[in-house]
Amino acid sequence: MIAAILAGVTAALGPNLWWLVPGAAALAVIVFPMPRRGPNSSARDVWRGFKYAPREAVLSRAGGRCEGAAFIAWGRCASPAVQVDHVFPWSRGGPTVVSNGQALCAGHNRSKGAMTPPWWYVLSLERRRRTYFPHGVDVRVFAVVTEEERAARTGTAARSKARPRR
Repeated sequence: MIAAILAGVTAALGPNLWWLVPGAAALAVIVFPMPRRGPNSSARDVWRGFKYAPREAVLSRAGGRCEGAAFIAWGRCASPAVQVDHVFPWSRGGPTVVSNGQALCAGHNRSKGAMTPPWWYVLSLERRRRTYFPHGVDVRVFAVVTEEERAARTGTAARSKARPRR
């Protein structure tokens, strides 16, 4: 029974393998996420949105303009940046840190949604950033909370607990 099914599948796919195998390999390469750049955990960050200093840092690095691509992966959107979004989505484990933030217009933020970016998206964003980021600022996208950011968060949490609520 199983041998008959395998023989039928082989007979159907055999003449098409010359384009199925390279097509599947090309699709895997195109949609594959960047290794060691994405979140190292699927657990969600307790901080959901970019607020205060991290929001201002992301917007100022972008010069107040949208960081989205004008055409697929080339050029830069000319609209003003009104929202700060995660490159690696918060819903997929991306932390709320400056290195994982991007300034977007409403249209680009809406179209991106909760998409986990493929490698070519991240590389094209970094390539565009080299043209407008201030000199000396790292353009790379990392979706990892550093020890410095973790310490700043615990300091913020300790200060907020120490203040009495009215």
